[in-house]
Amino acid sequence: MLDGNESNLVSSPCLVLAHPHPDSQAVLARGFRRLGWDVYTAQSGSEARRLARMLEANMVILHVDLPEESGWLTCDKLTRELPLACVVLISDNLSSRNQDLAGFVGASALVDRTEGMVPLVEELLDPALPAAG
Repeated sequence: MLDGNESNLVSSPCLVLAHPHPDSQAVLARGFRRLGWDVYTAQSGSEARRLARMLEANMVILHVDLPEESGWLTCDKLTRELPLACVVLISDNLSSRNQDLAGFVGASALVDRTEGMVPLVEELLDPALPAAG
């Protein structure tokens, strides 16, 4: 039987989100929070990597055009540091070259910024991850 303290042990999935456009970042963050995610935003690739390590994030979403360090490079560094990390890249261009590059840097997926992310996220999540909410 669970007492009041033990029921708090189940935590929400953790997401680190780095996007160069504050309005888009806010919309994405709000959407994931509504789904029960703990969302932490980053302004740069290095900040996203630091947060992902510190928080042991379930998922990291990076726009490919981040300031200081591209999302491509950040993804490559993250997947080397945290080989089991689920890293999703957002791009305005889903050319075959960019899809190949996403695979090369270890991204779990490359998505078009104009498409919804929720179905993709549900598909990428490990079934063993506790459901949010």
